[in-house]
Amino acid sequence: MAVIGARPATGIGVLRRRPRPRPRAVPGRRSGPRRLANRRETLTSLSAVLVAIAAAAGLGLFYLSQSTHVAAVGYEIDKLQAQVAQLQAEQQQLTFEIGQARSPSTVADRAQKELQLVPVDPSVVRFASRTIDPHLLK
Repeated sequence: MAVIGARPATGIGVLRRRPRPRPRAVPGRRSGPRRLANRRETLTSLSAVLVAIAAAAGLGLFYLSQSTHVAAVGYEIDKLQAQVAQLQAEQQQLTFEIGQARSPSTVADRAQKELQLVPVDPSVVRFASRTIDPHLLK
C-alpha cells in the first residue's frame, strides 16, 4: 500500500538518507531572522572548528609530554643498569681480594714480614694428651 507523499526508504538513520528538497529563496529578498540564523550557523561551525583544533593541539601536547617522559625514564633505566653492572664487577673484585687475603700462603707471608713471626720447629711442639676417665665412657 502506498502512501501519498511518502519517500522511499534508502538507508537507516542519518547515513545515506536523501536530503529533503528545500525551496529556493528569491534573490535579493532576505528576511531578518534568516540572516541571523545564517550567522549563528557560521559562528557555530567556526567555534566547532576552533574546538577541534584546540582538542587536537591538546592531544598533541599530551602525546609529546608522554613520549618525552618515556624517553627520560628509558635513559634513567639505562644509567641504572650500567651502575648495577659496575657495582657487580666491583663486588666480584672485592670477593677475589678477600679470597686472596684469607689464603694460608698470604697469611704466613704477612705474619713473617709485617709481624716478624717465625715458624716454630716441629720438634719443639708438644701436644697435650687427652685422658679419658673410664667411668665416663659407660
